[in-house]
Amino acid sequence: MALEDVGLEAPDEAKELIFNPSEEMQTVLMTRLAEMSEEELGALDEAITPKVMNVLMKFLPELQMLIEKIGEMKEEPSERPQEQIPPEETMGALKGIA
Repeated sequence: MALEDVGLEAPDEAKELIFNPSEEMQTVLMTRLAEMSEEELGALDEAITPKVMNVLMKFLPELQMLIEKIGEMKEEPSERPQEQIPPEETMGALKGIA
């Protein structure tokens, strides 16, 4: 469906930029993902098949940028030695009891 079909007309500049990814939208999407529970992320992962992913990436080109960043984040920890953090620094509210 084109905008013209619903009585709207996009300016020429908007038509040129329509499929360019937005860093602001990428940040919003990343923040939303970070706020999801493991169960929600699992359901999202199951729901997004390769066929659906192709359509989503056309609709939200920011997803490609997001996928690339996540891929880079997954590669980085194996490249760097793991830093040991003392347990008392990761215990949150129970830190004072230990």
